[in-house]
Amino acid sequence: MTTPPGPVGGPLARAPVRWGLGLALLLLHVALTVGLSTGLARDELESMLFAQGWAWGYDPEQPPLYNWLQMALVEITGPSLAGSILLRWAVIAGGVLALYDAVRRMARGDGALAAGAVTGMAGTALFGFEGARHFTHTTLLLTTLALLLWAMVRVVERPTAPRYLLLGATLAAALLAKYTVAVFALALLAGALADPATRARVLDRRLLWAGVVPLLVLPGHLLWRIGQDMSLADRVATITDRGAETWTTTVPSLLRTVVADPLAAMAPPLLLLALLVLPLRLRQAPSPSPSPAAPRWDRVLLVYVGAAMALTFAIVLAVGGERLRYHYMMPAALVMPAIPLLWAQARGLRLAPWRRSALGWGLAGLAVLFAVGGAIDRVWIEPARCDRCLPLLPTERAAAAVRTAGFRDGTIVAATLDWGANLRLAFPEARMVARHYPDWTPPRAPGEGACLILLSRREAAAVRSGLLDPAPIAATLAAMLDAAPPDDWLARLSVHDLPLSRAPERTVPFGFVLLPEGLGTCR
Repeated sequence: MTTPPGPVGGPLARAPVRWGLGLALLLLHVALTVGLSTGLARDELESMLFAQGWAWGYDPEQPPLYNWLQMALVEITGPSLAGSILLRWAVIAGGVLALYDAVRRMARGDGALAAGAVTGMAGTALFGFEGARHFTHTTLLLTTLALLLWAMVRVVERPTAPRYLLLGATLAAALLAKYTVAVFALALLAGALADPATRARVLDRRLLWAGVVPLLVLPGHLLWRIGQDMSLADRVATITDRGAETWTTTVPSLLRTVVADPLAAMAPPLLLLALLVLPLRLRQAPSPSPSPAAPRWDRVLLVYVGAAMALTFAIVLAVGGERLRYHYMMPAALVMPAIPLLWAQARGLRLAPWRRSALGWGLAGLAVLFAVGGAIDRVWIEPARCDRCLPLLPTERAAAAVRTAGFRDGTIVAATLDWGANLRLAFPEARMVARHYPDWTPPRAPGEGACLILLSRREAAAVRSGLLDPAPIAATLAAMLDAAPPDDWLARLSVHDLPLSRAPERTVPFGFVLLPEGLGTCR
């Protein structure tokens, strides 16, 4: 019996074309980011601060896995802008491959359908633009969640002890990527329990093998986390917005950010799928599945998305939150384009050749559209309109100003990480601490170098306007460095207006105080 063609055709039906498209889009993003960036992206700043030694934990708000990856890279190459960019894109590429193969296996080997699910995900501003620009821990969460889904599919295909061990390894990695993965892992469990074929694998006693790896790798970090002042409940409170006092205002606001916003973010591929697939459901009787006992992965994923939204809604509501930041629902949105495609295959819907072709071209076109839009933004819009302008910071000019002042080695005390983390690229042997993280110090002991105190951009601007109050800064420095700054420390301040790369008509203030004799533990 000939297997009917899947729902996705056009360019995605040809393996060389879909692989070529994926590689081209990846290379475009990487080339643009490496070629046009002179400063670290937002989340990379923090990773560069922590990449000064190995530890079970660094920040009570985030697990350590991404920082471990960054630290491993720094051990090999030293602090590097290109290395940080390539690390993040390697994580993204791994997640895309895991998601593709997971959906391909769900679709009984239909690579075109899997490519449609992946390009549909990439054909949104949420993933194709925001996800390509800003995140580290969230990016790693998405990748480890895709790996967890892939491992679960392999267990359902053939439940062996090694595959259950692999499932446990991916779960451990996900738990070390971002704490919020617990919500999505529970939601995935709910999805697996919703279908008889997958439920049998979950209730199999061999599932105990999946606990081996987490029991081996998680205790070290958990013991560190227990010793921190911030509880996980406090952490949940920090990622939500508060303000509404009644349920009549809180519930609608939460429903919008937890349910409506993710659906709206995924509207481009979902609307395309609805236009080309849904009309057939209204006209065709469903065909029997080639294998009635096969898992209904569309049902599993649909329950997963619904359970993730319900759990998130309940948790945020319980801590008094009113709104949730947009990227926290990305793990639920990740699989949304796959659901209608798997549903169409499971129902045996027969799409006309023109519909299959239009669906393939449309989904591929969306991915290309958002990649090109991102390129336009990087090349023309960002230099003219950016606010914080992190990728455009003139790191080399700042390093040259510091070298001219006499700094070669020692300790850098950052205010925000905008300048401090980037200066690590130019002074790889220097220690760095940050006023934004007063309780964290690098494992390496201070040396005999100088103390370089950086001001934030706002503080540097306030100095020029005469509005800066140095007392709070001095108090923070005294507590961090075990020594109060000299009375004339601010008189040694040097402020430079440095032109942004690719926007030389716009400048950013760079202020620092160099104490060649050092200061307490800053030397």
